[in-house]
Amino acid sequence: MAASLLSEDLETYSNQYGTHGAIQRLQFIASQTSKTNLKIDALKLCLDLLKRTTNCKGYCEAHNSLKELLEGNDSAVPMFDQVWVEATQKQNGILKELYEQDLSQARGSQMKENIRACYHQLTNLCLEQGDYAAAEKYLAKSREFCVEPQAVFATCMTIIRLRALQRQYSDIQNFTSKAHHTPFKDDSSQSKIYAAYGLYNMATGRYKDAATSFAQVKPQDLGTAFSDLLSPQDVALYGVLCGLGSLERTEVQQKLLDSQTFRECLDMAPQIRDLAIDFCSCRYAACLASLEKLKEPLSLDVHLHGQVANLCEQIRNKGIVQYFAPFLSVSLHRMAEAFNTDVESMQREVAKLIGQRQLEAKIDSHRKILHASHADHRRSTYQNALRVSGDFLDSTHGLILRMNLLKHDFGVHLVRQKK
Repeated sequence: MAASLLSEDLETYSNQYGTHGAIQRLQFIASQTSKTNLKIDALKLCLDLLKRTTNCKGYCEAHNSLKELLEGNDSAVPMFDQVWVEATQKQNGILKELYEQDLSQARGSQMKENIRACYHQLTNLCLEQGDYAAAEKYLAKSREFCVEPQAVFATCMTIIRLRALQRQYSDIQNFTSKAHHTPFKDDSSQSKIYAAYGLYNMATGRYKDAATSFAQVKPQDLGTAFSDLLSPQDVALYGVLCGLGSLERTEVQQKLLDSQTFRECLDMAPQIRDLAIDFCSCRYAACLASLEKLKEPLSLDVHLHGQVANLCEQIRNKGIVQYFAPFLSVSLHRMAEAFNTDVESMQREVAKLIGQRQLEAKIDSHRKILHASHADHRRSTYQNALRVSGDFLDSTHGLILRMNLLKHDFGVHLVRQKK
């Protein structure tokens, strides 16, 4: 979670996820952060986690990166476990040969369930080796041998997991939709579907849909199988940020803060909960100050990093629009104080929102006052009346013309030929 990263407590942060999810996030942090100490700690933790898998390639790459960082440093370089690498590579080769033999025998028997089980063995072998593309190929082949709805659902969820581990979000919606239409699902399955929809919508910039999806996730239903993708704290973080950037203040209160389901996620992320409460209570300076502190750790989140700048800008814009909504006019000095900025910057932000038609207002740049622009209701009423009367006249003329044509029997008559 962002709060864990903020205190650089990487071990607590990585413990929220499954082994592969933690490895993915630690590798991303090591590649993105500019802090050398954080980079070193992430790689050390990553090395320990990689030895729980059979990913020899990832282990060698992480060790080489760590060795380069620690050159000329007083810290000792962790010992490279050559014995483990050789033993694991040998074991991987033996298991692959064995599983392929099992698959060949299953194909000979033509029993779909046995063939599917063999493909899943190969999928899990490639997954443990960190070869997610190969794992997905085997899994795709197993889909045609799925007989039971539960097998179809499990296959779709595994593909979603592999796609997320590769940060390829485009196909997540397709497989989530297939899982959604699978019969005989329980509540825990539905929560996983909502979480997958939320991840896809957030990654593609559909923040309102993402917030709505995350709001329906029950944290206890995610389970360990989904922990490579998201933790309950992530659901709270992603849901609140997407909600603040796309929903009205009343909707944030109703769908997120007052929701019994989402409240369970929020209680696991108190820093994010307080941020949402500040926004809904119109304490924009406190909310935006907290958000500014979170920007750096948020940029190290593997799924959220590409949306951080856009979301923060949308949240600030939403706050400015909602702050001004009750007023006929307000001082830019007062707004600058409320949003913790200077008057000139506030004026530029307001002018940008007016240009984007997000704010119906005019700026008195001399007196530094923002005035609401009210529509000329009298003029619009007259224009509407003229439009309605014109439509009435046109329809009346049309009816009179039709009556006269019928009266004088003026029209085209079809003559039927006798057989």
